Amino acid sequence: MTIIDIQNMSFKYKDDYVLRDLTLQNDEPMIIGLWGRNGSGKTTLMKLISGQEKQNSGDIAILDYKPYNNAEASKQITYLRENHFFGKTWNVNDAMRFAAMFNDNWNQEEADYLIDLFELPRKKKIRNFSKGMKSMVQSVIGLASHAPVTMLDEPTNGLDAYMRKLFTQALRESFEADPRYIMIASHHIKEIEKICEKLIIISNHRVKLHEPIEYFQSRGAILVGKLEDIHQIISKDDIIDQSTIMSQHKVMADIPYNAALQEQCKALNVKVDKASIQDYLVNMTMIKEANHG
Repeated sequence: MTIIDIQNMSFKYKDDYVLRDLTLQNDEPMIIGLWGRNGSGKTTLMKLISGQEKQNSGDIAILDYKPYNNAEASKQITYLRENHFFGKTWNVNDAMRFAAMFNDNWNQEEADYLIDLFELPRKKKIRNFSKGMKSMVQSVIGLASHAPVTMLDEPTNGLDAYMRKLFTQALRESFEADPRYIMIASHHIKEIEKICEKLIIISNHRVKLHEPIEYFQSRGAILVGKLEDIHQIISKDDIIDQSTIMSQHKVMADIPYNAALQEQCKALNVKVDKASIQDYLVNMTMIKEANHG
């Protein structure tokens, strides 16, 4: 059974397309990252998958269900948006009780374990929590729901390094105990690259890349040297960012970073380093969107 099957789907607010002719398919349980710049449509895509919005055209099937306004589909999907709604008087226990009512696979034992792990005060009103503590409440619900399709929007917002580490460990443990489809939307690739099997890149209203994380970890190079030497190694079409300091040119290129490239650069006295995934994606999507503008 295909888990996510989206074919030529478009969605717009009034006359402006947010997503257009988007296609995405996943057949196996996995932890998958969703990345795009602000306004790229990440949140809209998750709303469409969860059935909170209806596409204008194309098809969406989640576990063979059409998700929009479908009670059976909603039992299979949990979506925790970035600023998830909690009642004004709710404490953590209230939030868990409410979540258990709407998630058929709810694991209360795991919820209790995570509440203690994240040191969440059970009786304090959630509205008085810090941003990071609210993120943790959302993560508890997302992981303890054990929904076949689980989506977390910016789950590490407001967390310090220690809490991010705890979240990552908890996510891995939950997935290993019960493999399912977990989508994590984030602006920060560094936060999720160590836990994601694949990465979806949204740009120019579409899925631009949908590749294993290793693809991104081995792609994108920064070359520094004389421009004529750099052009012996890469073509102008490979360049996604460049600057000049004195007589030295710094170029970011959309090419594999590998031993062969390092040897070429060494022979021409061009310094080469691996671009960070974050910088590579920002520059690549800027170029792509400018070309489609």
